[in-house]
Amino acid sequence: MKILPAIDILNGECVRLLKGDFNEVTKYSSDPIHQARVFLDKGFNYLHIIDLNAASTNSMDNFSIIKEIANLNNLNIQVGGGIRSIDRIKKLIDCGVDRVIVGTAAIENNNFLSNLRESEYLEKIIFALDFKKINAKPMLATHGWAVDSNISLYDFINRNKWVKNILATDISLDGTLLGPNVDIYKKILEIKGIKLIASGGIGTLKDVKTMKSIGANECIVGKALYENKITLEELKNAYS
Repeated sequence: MKILPAIDILNGECVRLLKGDFNEVTKYSSDPIHQARVFLDKGFNYLHIIDLNAASTNSMDNFSIIKEIANLNNLNIQVGGGIRSIDRIKKLIDCGVDRVIVGTAAIENNNFLSNLRESEYLEKIIFALDFKKINAKPMLATHGWAVDSNISLYDFINRNKWVKNILATDISLDGTLLGPNVDIYKKILEIKGIKLIASGGIGTLKDVKTMKSIGANECIVGKALYENKITLEELKNAYS
């Protein structure tokens, strides 16, 4: 299982949000590029980066930072936030980004979804399916987790069986360090051909090992690193 340390960029700084709430921001570094080098120096050659400004306003304010990180030697990155067109995907890949993450536009815009299916970049596209439980069912949320879509996580997957690269995040657990939603991840992994990136709630090394044991292809670790709940050395030992 590949482990991806996370960097969330807001106004050029490295931050974390609590449950995606822009009113619950904790700043950890004023230099995301330096933070990327820290992870790389510790042996992590694949990072998960979210451009929070792009996610909320579709801005390109952090593009130069992302480009510089993408061009660090021996480092690959996946980037999400505000990706609502094939042109934006091309721009990111052309600047050195390895994979791009699409969310709201892929869920709400059927034309964009069709364009993604036909895109030459399909193998490099990850579908962010961010969910929260409503009446005991995992329902997708969009627009930076602020809008409930009324679309079930499982319905979206079953309607779009060609979608294979899925980043699933339980919004209610993200940033809480309370542990991941193992049951839902297990159910996703029962679907043939899915490559799952698990995200949300990972707070201990045990959580990471649980994700590995259930067969997740990758998992994202963010706040647990910044709050020193897991050291990079410990995480590296779980990396394979």
